[in-house]
Amino acid sequence: MTRQGRNERAGARLRPVPDTADPAKPTRPRRSAKFVLPTHHHDERGDERTAGRIEAFLGGPGAPPSRTTTAEARVRRPIELDTRPDWMTAFRHEAARHARYGRPASILLIELSGHAPVAVSDRVARVVGDTIRAEARETDRAVRMGARSFRVLLPETGGRAARTLVERLGTAFQASASGHADGIDLRIEVATASRTGTLEQALADGEARIDGTPATAVAEALPG
Repeated sequence: MTRQGRNERAGARLRPVPDTADPAKPTRPRRSAKFVLPTHHHDERGDERTAGRIEAFLGGPGAPPSRTTTAEARVRRPIELDTRPDWMTAFRHEAARHARYGRPASILLIELSGHAPVAVSDRVARVVGDTIRAEARETDRAVRMGARSFRVLLPETGGRAARTLVERLGTAFQASASGHADGIDLRIEVATASRTGTLEQALADGEARIDGTPATAVAEALPG
């Protein structure tokens, strides 16, 4: 073998062998512990703004702007009056919550008084019922206890918030029954459970104030 041939064989042996191993995979970034909402996350405020623009478009350029949001419409939806058994069940449940967890609760005692004819009293009582349905929250429970008597259970409501509702009810009633409630008076008492007392005792005290009956006799007369 010639010298040239030997050099070619030696060069072939020294030629680098190509690396056939799989290339290293790129390392994945570690997930951050912080949760970030995606850009397509559902935004209720955006939906409300869109709904407002659609209403404005359908109403035309001369339509007045609507300021009632979807959330406000849900809050203002009239409630339905309970039957007496359903209301008493809700009352006992709320009384138990207050006794166990100390959660605030109030009751509005609403009475109509006067010497108007029965037809007039019934008409005014319907106005009172409609006013309660319109002004109460969805979580409130209202019932017509008698021809001229209503009760409204206010969960998670202290005395100050309950009196705010009383003012709204009075204002709405005067506006609705204007000219139709001659000879009839509307009276509203607020019964709020104290931190150390019970909701049952608060209701008994409210009943005593509104009709002049001793509180002990009212407490004994309440359904158990």
